[in-house]
Amino acid sequence: MANPADSLESVVIGDGVVVKGAFTVPAKAVINGVIEGDLTAEEVLIGPTGRITGRVSAKLIDVRGQLHNTIVSEKSLIVRATGKIVGKIHYSEIEIEKGGEIEGALHQGSEPVGSASSSGAVPQQAKPIGN
Repeated sequence: MANPADSLESVVIGDGVVVKGAFTVPAKAVINGVIEGDLTAEEVLIGPTGRITGRVSAKLIDVRGQLHNTIVSEKSLIVRATGKIVGKIHYSEIEIEKGGEIEGALHQGSEPVGSASSSGAVPQQAKPIGN
């Protein structure tokens, strides 16, 4: 059973709920609704009806719904049979169930800071020179 103290540091976004903005959750975020924005948590669990459009960063990310944008999983990324990820994915270890979908760039290891990716793309932090 979950520790009652853990639930005080967790959040659940229910089916049919839409929230917008940047969220930081100290423990677990369970998403069955929609987040339009960024989410940082210890664990992120996206249910079959869940969808996040924004940057997601966590130690453990378990996807049964949809993720769109940049995904950073420090430890484990699991894409279930109903899960779909579209975007740039950084992971330490990954598991994809039969039927799970990934579309985009996969990078094993931590997200590079201020460096160009192997595809030659310029990172978002880059500034134009000579303007």
